[in-house]
Amino acid sequence: MMQIPVLGIVENFSYLKCPDCGKEIRLFGESGIDAVADELGVPVLGKLPLDPDYAKRADLGIFSAISQEQLSAGMECLKKL
Repeated sequence: MMQIPVLGIVENFSYLKCPDCGKEIRLFGESGIDAVADELGVPVLGKLPLDPDYAKRADLGIFSAISQEQLSAGMECLKKL
């Protein structure tokens, strides 16, 4: 409607990583983001976990210090612009 190109989709709260064993837990069930991205013809740029550390770092004003390996595809997309 607004004629703004969509670069891709980022899924928020995709999973929670168990702090003890590292297993990814799908709190909201299995994701359908890949099918949605295929339908829209755009890539999935990242799947972000639900991570209490993100909120803690944001409260401390150091949110930018968080490593975001989940967004590496998104960063590569932005570099191409």
